[in-house]
Amino acid sequence: MVSQLFSEESVLIRFPLFIILFTIFTAGCTQEDSTENIVARVNNQTLTLEMVRENSNGIDQLTNDDIRQIANRWITNELLYGEAQQRGYDAAEHIQRKVLETKKQLCISELLENEVYSLAENSVRSDEIALYYQSHNSEFILHENLVKLSLVIFQSLESANQFREAALGDQGWNGAVSMFRQNSSNPIMSFRDSVFFTQSSLYPPELWKVANALGMLEVSFPVKTSVGFVVMRSLGQFKIGAPSPLQYVESEIRSRLTMELRQQRYQQFIQTLRNKYTVQLMIPTQDSLAQHD
Repeated sequence: MVSQLFSEESVLIRFPLFIILFTIFTAGCTQEDSTENIVARVNNQTLTLEMVRENSNGIDQLTNDDIRQIANRWITNELLYGEAQQRGYDAAEHIQRKVLETKKQLCISELLENEVYSLAENSVRSDEIALYYQSHNSEFILHENLVKLSLVIFQSLESANQFREAALGDQGWNGAVSMFRQNSSNPIMSFRDSVFFTQSSLYPPELWKVANALGMLEVSFPVKTSVGFVVMRSLGQFKIGAPSPLQYVESEIRSRLTMELRQQRYQQFIQTLRNKYTVQLMIPTQDSLAQHD
């Protein structure tokens, strides 16, 4: 169903990858750049460390090898672009048309993102999600068993047992979590709260077996795994063929509603532009075509 919500605006703003790479790697700097930040130079074009970081595809910590690879790709593109310029390819009419078309698509993409799409991202309300879930519940039937768990992981069995005792006592689960998080001598290695798991996502298999045997709000004995000793609390089991819990499919529903809202806002925006500007569509009618036969 989600795929059906894509329309012409999705196609409109997609560009060939080579155009984006071309824009990135041919954006050289001038000689005014600090020589301390220059990574590579081809003739009068320079690549700075800031440019490398900006175009590192989200890599937080760049190694020297990462910088070297990016710089070599930039050098190759500069060499090819320089040779293309010398041979007059940049002045070719069909290249100029592609450059103009790319500029149009980039501007359209920026316009739609700022004026249409971003406004839809945070507009889906919780009550709309619940209403959609109720009216489309047949689409959200579980195809595999599901469990909802809170779990903690300790390095030692002793710490895991102490936590379980606290969770079963007056502290309760949440109190035990708070207490052991502040305990530097028996720290919690990992904590996950109210998470859905299927058999394939809860590993190793021993965890799945124990989780399936737990009653509602029951706390498990520590289970030894390769990462530590795991203690779980069951927050519900959902069998195959049953309706999915709303929380399990909430993100999917939000995505669907967001796509629908984007589509609506897009159509409204286009209609506003049609009313704002003079538009003429001069395609011959079927009758006029027949007169020329």
